[in-house]
Amino acid sequence: MTYVILSISVLGLISLATIPILRRHPARPLLLTGLVLVALTAVFDNVIVGLDIVGYDDQLISGIRLWHAPIEDFAYAIGAVMVIPTVWLWLGKTSKDHGEAS
Repeated sequence: MTYVILSISVLGLISLATIPILRRHPARPLLLTGLVLVALTAVFDNVIVGLDIVGYDDQLISGIRLWHAPIEDFAYAIGAVMVIPTVWLWLGKTSKDHGEAS
């Protein structure tokens, strides 16, 4: 399995689980967070791949790179932007349901 197939599959599953919750909330904070995380990923992934701290099997990546980092690396940042707010919202709702102070 290539990293592209794995990334698309995982992002698809994450989307199915998170979009119903996230669509009820403002999109702008998520988009801004996504831009920041993608920018940070671009910087740090290029450093660690460029310094050979992390390496990739060229047969398992798409071949599309943003400088040194394979494009597949950005899936983690996109997934985090969807999963973390969803968990945060879910946990916040759960604590209110149990009568805890918020």
